[in-house]
Amino acid sequence: MYGHDMQPAPARSGLPTNAALTRFLSILLPLRPRDVPFLYHSPRYRHYNPETALTTKVILSVTPTEGIYRGTNQVQSQPPLVFLHRPFNLDRSRLAHGTTVLSSHTAFDEFLTVGYNTTLATRLGLNLEGCECVQGYKGDPERRIGIVGRVSSTVGELTARISKEFGAWDEVHGFSDQDHAAPVDVVVIMNAFHAEEVQRVLDTAATRNWISVPPDGGRVLYLTGQARVTGLEAAMKKGIRVVCVGHRTAEEWGIRYLAQRLREQWPRLVVDEVYEVEEVVPRPPKRQRTETQERESLPPPEEGGTQVEVQFP
Repeated sequence: MYGHDMQPAPARSGLPTNAALTRFLSILLPLRPRDVPFLYHSPRYRHYNPETALTTKVILSVTPTEGIYRGTNQVQSQPPLVFLHRPFNLDRSRLAHGTTVLSSHTAFDEFLTVGYNTTLATRLGLNLEGCECVQGYKGDPERRIGIVGRVSSTVGELTARISKEFGAWDEVHGFSDQDHAAPVDVVVIMNAFHAEEVQRVLDTAATRNWISVPPDGGRVLYLTGQARVTGLEAAMKKGIRVVCVGHRTAEEWGIRYLAQRLREQWPRLVVDEVYEVEEVVPRPPKRQRTETQERESLPPPEEGGTQVEVQFP
């Protein structure tokens, strides 16, 4: 059982504690080596106890944005809990006192985008029992990056299901509106798209006798996030049909899925989803920040006096 295949125990009360909600999300997003800390930011006041502190509101987002900071600073009975997929530019000083921040980068990509996403695979018509897992990526032999499965469908049926899941896509390759009735025998869901991955999934399908040998991709549909030049070139040579939903769009699918699961588990819990593009404010170099802080720490000049400029070597 992997990721969101596992079912957390039902809640016994109307609202979860911070600890219960953290455990719930950690089942959906199992810890992975070299991932960001799951408990990314925790309250640091003396009497805080996650086992007794109730969570009344959760805010979900791909990245920290103005909506995140605004949401944590609204007047509310309890500090909210925030989940971020890419927390790297979080400004902790802008969070309301008592806010908890959870995060998952690697596991979120693995289970809740266009990788080893069993829920998405089922919604697209794949039978999980007969699917193959594509595993091993970037030096991590345990990392699952995709699913290859048998279907009996058409380009039109599958693109309609993909559109329902993601709302839209960035680009498609290898087919047009005239190919609506073209048959599809194999669906690939992958969050990697280079020539090597294209060959891996074709070899996997050929090994299962789902396509001809030598591998022919004419009845294969490859669903991924971001288009890659080497992947597209390899796919077009093999006749594979490709749908690229976009990196951000794939991540937002995962946020919507988490929101759905939280509302199902705790109907009284307020779940806010923030879909904003992160505005990264460049930070000045460390030396410059230090100089600015030292200047700001100087006392104001006495009345009638003169402020002396401090020279930094």
